[in-house]
Amino acid sequence: MVEKKNAAAFRQETDAVGWQCIHTFPAHTSWVYGVAITPDGQTLASVCSKEILIWDLETGHLDKVLCEHSSIILSLAISPDGQTIASGSLDKTVKLWNLQTGELNSTLSLRADPIHCVAFSPDGKILASGGENKYKSAEGKTTTIYLWNPDTGELMGMLSGHSLRINHLAFSPDGRILASTSNDQTIKIWDLETRQLLHTLIKHKTCSSVAITPDGKILISSGFGIKFWDLTTGELLNTLREYSDFVRSFSISPDGQTLVGAFHDDTYNGIKVWNLGTGEVIHTLELLHTISVAFSPNGKMLAAGSATCYEDGAALVKVWEVPFNLLAQSSQSLYESELGSVEKSVEAEGYFNPEDIEDARNRINTSIVRRQGQPQFRRSLLKAYNSQCVITRCDAEQALEAAHIIPYLGPDTNHPSNGLLLRADIHTLFDLHLLSLNPETMTVVIAPKLVNTCYGELFGQRLQPPKDEVFKPSRKAIEEHYKAFLQKQNSYEV
Repeated sequence: MVEKKNAAAFRQETDAVGWQCIHTFPAHTSWVYGVAITPDGQTLASVCSKEILIWDLETGHLDKVLCEHSSIILSLAISPDGQTIASGSLDKTVKLWNLQTGELNSTLSLRADPIHCVAFSPDGKILASGGENKYKSAEGKTTTIYLWNPDTGELMGMLSGHSLRINHLAFSPDGRILASTSNDQTIKIWDLETRQLLHTLIKHKTCSSVAITPDGKILISSGFGIKFWDLTTGELLNTLREYSDFVRSFSISPDGQTLVGAFHDDTYNGIKVWNLGTGEVIHTLELLHTISVAFSPNGKMLAAGSATCYEDGAALVKVWEVPFNLLAQSSQSLYESELGSVEKSVEAEGYFNPEDIEDARNRINTSIVRRQGQPQFRRSLLKAYNSQCVITRCDAEQALEAAHIIPYLGPDTNHPSNGLLLRADIHTLFDLHLLSLNPETMTVVIAPKLVNTCYGELFGQRLQPPKDEVFKPSRKAIEEHYKAFLQKQNSYEV
């Protein structure tokens, strides 16, 4: 039987190599009010006074400098397609740049209003910007949120209601809702279709940042503490930290499982990483006076900028690699969620419909295709392993499936090094963590409950290596699967 101490030791070893700092970018001569990573994970943009610095994340080199603003830049955002970067400045303009060429596409300015925040809608069709100055409106003298068409530069509308400058903006995942925070210590939730104010949330002191969870249900705000609100009703649901902790900026991982916040209080100055499921701090990252944080859209990296230029001569931007175990948990969570919805659908529809045999046959064929793996991914594994199961050596191609070591989470996980070619029944045991591979010896391990079955003879079987070294299974991926295997066996122990 697997001992619990082995699983604990393995967990400690895995956690020790997490959150590796892969880049440190110095020479920022002002507070780094904004950082953003492109969807492909290859480029980072950071604010440096009146300029935007564009960094190549593969080489770590400064690629280009965007320098058309006449005053300090307070916010930046990258469009969902990764082609455009928007910046808001004290010079009272919003500028749109071609991220590939560095050329200025357009300058947006309705009136002399300093811009403190910019945000793209999820479909990239709206750019929202928040101003500082008060103007007459139906609600009295208020500050303004401007809604622009980023392709044409046309002003699409304005939202007025805050009484002081607007600090931060966030769209809901479906693009129908916009949330705004202000120095007036309120959060406002807007319906973008009707341009109507839905809720004003007034229980958060010095609210600085806001975000909406990927499922579109919860609004999270930061300031003195971190608060959770029901996006539909505006009801306060929970407070993660008390008022003694000031959180200047935060970011939610794309899977909604992790929150990273820039903390400033009497006991800690840096970055804390929270598990949103448990409400626990799972890690801390060192960057004094952090003022901006952002996950990459694919969730694989975290970038943060500091406000230390006046103390140390230059502010810093750091980029960390998100630990492999968090990515694995993310994909597993999504996999289990999708699996649950499929099970409910099957139960609702029934297992057998004699009146629609053709539809049932189509659904079965679709299920087989999905199970065998995305076509290109499967073809690469068939070629790499000479159309043989890496454990049983079965060569019946129709029975072989492309197994993800780390569960499928979009095209990035379809790399052959995250795959094994397995016979269908072995694939099932592998996904259920009843069978795994010892990462030290690359030999098969099985759950105690399988020892006295026909699968017992597989114990100790060495993994068949691929023909090409480039397709060698990822050691990190194998370690994560083995860790989950150990945890599952421990859960069976009394």
